[in-house]
Amino acid sequence: MIIESIRQDNRQLISCIGKWGCYFLCLHYFISVFKGIEFTVSDININYGKFVCMELIRSNCYILDPCRILKAYGLATSVRREFEISEVKIKDLAGYHFMATKNSSVLYDSLALKERGTSYSITSKRIFILFSKKKE
Repeated sequence: MIIESIRQDNRQLISCIGKWGCYFLCLHYFISVFKGIEFTVSDININYGKFVCMELIRSNCYILDPCRILKAYGLATSVRREFEISEVKIKDLAGYHFMATKNSSVLYDSLALKERGTSYSITSKRIFILFSKKKE
């Protein structure tokens, strides 16, 4: 299953991913783009458990170390330039949502806000630079 087709309302996802997993799903989107990996819902659920055990995310899907999650797939990154995960505020809702973006374009949104006509505004961006691997 192509990551773009996996939405947070997928009932096969672990419930906290369905509620709070937007950032986690955005990380999977970029891993898929840069590594060519096609994740299934089962893969994402397994990764959730693995990364909770590794203390890279909390059980409520709060991301503690996005760079180490990306590094687990061979993506050496730093939080600066190259690709973005934007934090957005949804009108009339408490909390925030995350989506994969490039400048003002939305690349992946696990809640499909634009398609649903939901108003939101970008409040901040997490910007990552992808380091090239050193040749040994």
